[in-house]
Amino acid sequence: MKKRAAIVRLTTWIAGIIGLAVAIILPVGYFAVSYQYLAGSLETEAEVNSRAVSALISGNPEMWRFEQVRLQELLGRRLRSGIAETQMIVDLQGSIIAQSNETFPAPGIRRTYRIMDSGQHAATLVIGRSLRPIIVRTVLLALLGLSLGLTVFITLRVLPLRAVDRAERELRRYAEDMKESNEELKSFIYSVSHDLRAPLVNVKGFSAELANSMNELDAVLKEGGAGLETVPRKRLAHIFEVDIKVALRYIAMSVDRMDGLINALLKLSRMGRRDLRFEKVDVGTLVRSLVETFTHQIESRGVIVTINALPVTVADRVSMEQIMGNLIDNALKYLDTGRAGTIEIIAERSSSETAFHVRDNGRGIAKTDVTKVFEIFRRAGTQDVPGEGMGLAYVKALVRRHGGRIWCESEMGVGTTFSFTIPRMSEGAE
Repeated sequence: MKKRAAIVRLTTWIAGIIGLAVAIILPVGYFAVSYQYLAGSLETEAEVNSRAVSALISGNPEMWRFEQVRLQELLGRRLRSGIAETQMIVDLQGSIIAQSNETFPAPGIRRTYRIMDSGQHAATLVIGRSLRPIIVRTVLLALLGLSLGLTVFITLRVLPLRAVDRAERELRRYAEDMKESNEELKSFIYSVSHDLRAPLVNVKGFSAELANSMNELDAVLKEGGAGLETVPRKRLAHIFEVDIKVALRYIAMSVDRMDGLINALLKLSRMGRRDLRFEKVDVGTLVRSLVETFTHQIESRGVIVTINALPVTVADRVSMEQIMGNLIDNALKYLDTGRAGTIEIIAERSSSETAFHVRDNGRGIAKTDVTKVFEIFRRAGTQDVPGEGMGLAYVKALVRRHGGRIWCESEMGVGTTFSFTIPRMSEGAE
């Protein structure tokens, strides 16, 4: 919280300074540039117009100051059309000799230029122009600058905080994922140790039985076979036909069980290492193709499979086939034999992700088992269907690698819905 408060203060200061700079620089800069341009143009105009007046004075020395009419007419012709401006001729004593009829409201800017008569300073030409248009535009720009400054302030104030919030959400998500991964790892270690221990116990126990039987036979053989007459034939037959064969059979079954569990773990490990190739996948076409591979089970059990409109999404095609294939297979395996089976596959989209749902009207899963069905080697309900209990663990691993979520909703005797999401932020343009 302290770190966030410090970031908020720093961001507010920076945004305020930049926003204030934008609000001030825009009108002040415009006024400064416009004022300099106006002053420069007035100086140039005063110089040009003074030359015209100087020509009139040079042509009528000494008497030019009595030519007010001609001078005013000349000044009137020199006015710039459409611009509020005044021009006047002032003698060396400060008296106005002639003045244009134009006037303008204050405030204004004035520039002067000497009028020469035979090289002598005879009078001064004064040109003035109103600053009101520049001031009005400066005020409008000040309002615009204030609006832009406020926009800049809000933008710079909000966007970094949004980035911080987004980063915090990502960190929380990563922390939650890490916590979940740790819990999964604990569960994984427990499941592996528990499920591998059972076959090992069988191997150890039946190996001991086999050793006892072999010791009994060894004792007889060491006596040179003399003891064969005293050992009941039924006991020998039992050792060979029952004890040894049963022990060997259970040892082989336990070894096969361990091999299956290890292969399942290796498959799960390979799924975590395989590089995903993201591409546009028509999920509707993919699911219809998968359903065709289950045609025998569907027709023999009279199952109705409904595939609603499924979108094109960007994902790893192989992973999507494994995810959908496992969920459909799981739905078919656990349908209720007491009623006609139905399976529905639907999808819905939001701005951030696409959710897929595989819904069935099967046996259902007990509330206490819903959270366990995605764990490795865990199987819910009656164990009358062959399998290692790894299918949903595979699905969860693949969904997680896509950055999605997976969950299950179920009710005993009603049915089950398995749902998973694929983020749309990785889809690009569709």
